Amino acid sequence: MGGIEAIFIWAAVCLYAVAFVMFLGGMVFKKPRMPAYAYWVSFSAFLVHTIAIIARWREVGHLPVMHTYENAVGGTWFVAAIYLGMRYIFPPSRPFGVAVIPVVLLVLGNGIQVGGTLQPLEAPYRSGWLYIHVFFGQISFGAYVLAFAAAIMYLLKARGGGGLAQRLPDLKLLDELTFRLILFGFFAEAVMIASGAIWAHGLWGRYWAWDPVETWSLISWLTYGLYLHLRVTMGWRGKRAAWLAIASLLGIAVLFFGIGFVSNLHTTIF
Repeated sequence: MGGIEAIFIWAAVCLYAVAFVMFLGGMVFKKPRMPAYAYWVSFSAFLVHTIAIIARWREVGHLPVMHTYENAVGGTWFVAAIYLGMRYIFPPSRPFGVAVIPVVLLVLGNGIQVGGTLQPLEAPYRSGWLYIHVFFGQISFGAYVLAFAAAIMYLLKARGGGGLAQRLPDLKLLDELTFRLILFGFFAEAVMIASGAIWAHGLWGRYWAWDPVETWSLISWLTYGLYLHLRVTMGWRGKRAAWLAIASLLGIAVLFFGIGFVSNLHTTIF
């Protein structure tokens, strides 16, 4: 990464880390004003994160869509953007940061560790389908992370007690929010998979090759499909639905963190 980009991306990491400590401190020590401050620190981190992306864009001439580092930077930007935007659509979601920000830090940290060499867009990536593929993949990733946060908040609220738990949204509302976020992510991921297949056909002459990323993309999509099936047809709600929503994110974690150790053929988030 370039010098200016490095300064801003590390500044973003530090601010995200401070925000997480503040979210966690507010929850553990029952300081109701702390999450409000943490939200604004998260917003500051997002702005610095955006500047880092712009700096890289100026250096390499394309959006962050190539290889692990760029997908980490772009993917976490979408997660943060969805969380911050949701704060205005659904104000009680502000405490979700205690679950969302650690995911941002882990994914961004993994990308930084792998490294981000400055290079122009490689020939196979020069396709409009790539941007559609990555955009919907990152949107679905962000929705799933927010659903993960809502499910954690549900379990915290269900345990009862004072402090932050009392300030969280109603259990029924959290349950419904988890469902709707997963439904949104499920359809976004379907578009991601379909657009990736079209792109692959134009590039390699086949729609599907069962490479590790394609296979895990399908597994993660079917896992969330199972959640929706159990919710809609079997009436799953409450704690078991929340635990399933949390466990389903493990497929995304394997996809993002694990596949790179097996294959470097396919390097997008999903």
